[in-house]
Amino acid sequence: MVSLKKADALLMGALNQRMFTAAALTVSSRDEAIHAGYYGTLGENPESPVNAATLFDLASLTKIIATTPSWFLLSAKEPEILDDPLTRWFPEIPPDKSELTPRMLLAHSSGLPAWRPYYLMRMGESPCEFFKHRIFSEPLIYKPGHGFLYSDLGFILLCLIVEYETGEPLDQFVKTWVFESLGLQNELMFKPFDFTDRVALTRPGEKPGLVNDLNARSLGGVSGHAGLFGTARGVTEMARQILISLKSQDAFFDNRTVSNFCMPAMFDPSSSRGLGFDTNLQTDCSCGAFFSPSSLGHTGFTGTSLWIDPERELIVTLLTNRVYMGESDFRIKDFRPLVHSAVVEET
Repeated sequence: MVSLKKADALLMGALNQRMFTAAALTVSSRDEAIHAGYYGTLGENPESPVNAATLFDLASLTKIIATTPSWFLLSAKEPEILDDPLTRWFPEIPPDKSELTPRMLLAHSSGLPAWRPYYLMRMGESPCEFFKHRIFSEPLIYKPGHGFLYSDLGFILLCLIVEYETGEPLDQFVKTWVFESLGLQNELMFKPFDFTDRVALTRPGEKPGLVNDLNARSLGGVSGHAGLFGTARGVTEMARQILISLKSQDAFFDNRTVSNFCMPAMFDPSSSRGLGFDTNLQTDCSCGAFFSPSSLGHTGFTGTSLWIDPERELIVTLLTNRVYMGESDFRIKDFRPLVHSAVVEET
């Protein structure tokens, strides 16, 4: 293991400044784990320190750790599925959305709004059906495939398609075909109610294991945009599998499929998004100043992030529970690039 003194000092400083109560930083370089740091406590109990087994609410990392890998499998089996219209699964979809495809949803180029507080609305039917009908009724911001707007709503639909296509809900499908296959079922999971003593809290006074995102909570804790919990080593191992699949024909995921997902989608020249993944094409990227242009990753609202640099074969996983201090505290946005830059400088 390598001692990353600058990165450690940044994490300890942020902990002392009450940016979060819990954090984990793991770094892997050239297929070797070189750093694992754990900071603070799970939340309300000062006698529960963060360790390698701590489960964090991954928030939007769900998109690239659960939903996107599920689509790796679906599109490896049937490449044309990415460009099939949503009428294949939703014949009742209104005409203005009939041109939508999974590729557009994955690239956040669907024209759907970013977010809606559906959890505040009265649901007279099953939550999944309610959310689907509400999304279908949303006016589009732009013509599908002709713009970019980061959208949780698109990933809610991607989750529903996985269930329609496979006959299994997303959490069961990804557990069986990805997490268990990789030996990660105790590191990555939805609804971790059997492991509450390992969960870093995101809301004071709540039961551990309840997802912080209230739309995901209304959907029973399982959605395509949020709901997954994970350890830093679990997130890092999933990233390692993605990196191996980018570089090798003999990997867990199909090389051609993963390469396709990790390239910029090019629906909109202003967008840095691939399929599911963000890329390091914007000037203020959360991965800092030193990651290569081919890097890919994502962030999560709860204070999480994952970045993969294929050129350096570097993986940096940073997990925190920053929302425990209040959802309007966004110091994490300036903090993430500092940590990633420090890691690159010290490695």
